[in-house]
Amino acid sequence: MNLTELHPEYLAALARQFGFLGAFLGGVSATLFVTLLTMAKPGKVVRWAIGLAAVAAVAFIVTAYMSVGVIANSHPNAPSEMAGNSIVAVQLGMSLSFGVGSLALLAAIGVSGWSRSRLLGIVTSIVAFLGAIPLFLDFA
Repeated sequence: MNLTELHPEYLAALARQFGFLGAFLGGVSATLFVTLLTMAKPGKVVRWAIGLAAVAAVAFIVTAYMSVGVIANSHPNAPSEMAGNSIVAVQLGMSLSFGVGSLALLAAIGVSGWSRSRLLGIVTSIVAFLGAIPLFLDFA
């Protein structure tokens, strides 16, 4: 199925969900980012977790921003000069940034446990990996 084949009302509803989830998960990622930044002992593992949380936060901000563009371009009462614009690139950017943000957030969660103990690192890595399985299956 081609992205341009989606009905405008369906596309707008989907973009609203992406925008909501992007804003929410962006806040979660930013909170994780700031929490990790304030840790007393920033070792190599913590630096990786900070970087991954930053990637997730930015990707989710991009998702929320691009969802507004999708909604604006797919609205039936959009200005006529917007009608000629192709929103495929915006749709693709929104979807890709959401996927990158989701994977980066899961990776940050998986890595962050290693900053405390080996056991916690194993647990958080397994949980993050299990959480990533549906994402990879959805991308395939």
